[in-house]
Amino acid sequence: MAKIKKQNKAHLSDDRAQSLSIEENTYFDDSILPSSEELIKLKDVKDDGIDWLFKRIEVEQNARIKFNNDRINLEKKDLNQWFSLNLISMLIAFIIIIGGGFFSFYMLKTGMKLEGTLFAGATIVLAASIFLRKNTNKSK
Repeated sequence: MAKIKKQNKAHLSDDRAQSLSIEENTYFDDSILPSSEELIKLKDVKDDGIDWLFKRIEVEQNARIKFNNDRINLEKKDLNQWFSLNLISMLIAFIIIIGGGFFSFYMLKTGMKLEGTLFAGATIVLAASIFLRKNTNKSK
């Protein structure tokens, strides 16, 4: 927690001897509490001003903590939903692959050897492409 003063200066000129000067001053105070001089002035103005200030600071800090906890809980909920979605999608892909295997087995049993073989090969290629695509998306 500190008070930061920053000053930027720029000077531009061109060939016609015209120039432009710019100066920017920035003052930033990131401390929550006012300085001791300001606290003394506040006490002179109002006797219970310091107590009021500390109560306000406590309320603000509690609000920040609640906000951060709510964000963490939201992220946890989102992560759990993505996990459930991924689990369900893998289960559905597994069911489709097993169904394709059984259907190709049925086609082979009924005498459609070419169709059954092609369908089994297509099922294997489909399964491999699904899982390979999923792995390449994670690595990016």
